[in-house]
Amino acid sequence: MRLRSPPSWSRRAPFRSRPRRDDRGSSVVELAVLAPAFLMIIMLIVQFGLWFNARQAALAAAQAGAQIARENAAVTANWPSLAEQASTSYYDTLNTSLLSSLKANAHGDRANQVFVTVSGPMGYSVFNFFGIKWTITETAGGPVECFRPADAAGACG
Repeated sequence: MRLRSPPSWSRRAPFRSRPRRDDRGSSVVELAVLAPAFLMIIMLIVQFGLWFNARQAALAAAQAGAQIARENAAVTANWPSLAEQASTSYYDTLNTSLLSSLKANAHGDRANQVFVTVSGPMGYSVFNFFGIKWTITETAGGPVECFRPADAAGACG
């Protein structure tokens, strides 16, 4: 068996590709484009954590004040000031500065339902350079606790 040479039309000149593009520096450009987006995502995650923690602290302070309000509203006329003081002192015991200032407001019907609202601006923000002011407001409350003896005709005693 004899080997034949390929036909002449199959013997082409070696394939010449176009000059290859230079990819040097493309990683730096990609990083320059994507880095601000990644930094913004990280800053959003940190800001969400700060907001959530400040919200939890405000809610805990409101719940502490609401507990005092529920216990004292039926028997003490100055229950709002006691509840507001309890909210403020509880927030102080948390030893946090997530809220730069705290304002507690006790309100409600002292015969039925009482509420304590705690609000204040966030002490920390990742986005201060945008001028965004974050305000946290949380409310807690419930029915007034009242002992009603049978011989008092339903009045709190």
